[in-house]
Amino acid sequence: MARQGLDVAAISMRQTWDVDVDWQADAWCRGSDANLFFAPTHLESRDERLQREARAKAVCSECVVRKQCLEFALATREPHGIWGGMNEVERRHAIARQAG
Repeated sequence: MARQGLDVAAISMRQTWDVDVDWQADAWCRGSDANLFFAPTHLESRDERLQREARAKAVCSECVVRKQCLEFALATREPHGIWGGMNEVERRHAIARQAG
């Protein structure tokens, strides 16, 4: 029974990922250094994180597909990185506000 639940969850998530992602071809971050948008594997200081996130968010702020990117990250509950100009914590708060 537990396996069936996992299968249903996997199918549901796959359907979410299969939603229109054509917008990704127009994303300004495409081809950028992923380390700008995602935390490094080493521990970064708070100031380093804030600076990195500010640079990533600056890219997002001018991006023509920012809205689609953010909607995708919220729909898939993306747990990592800067998506649509929001970090993980900001997205969790946005989801909580939507549910509220």
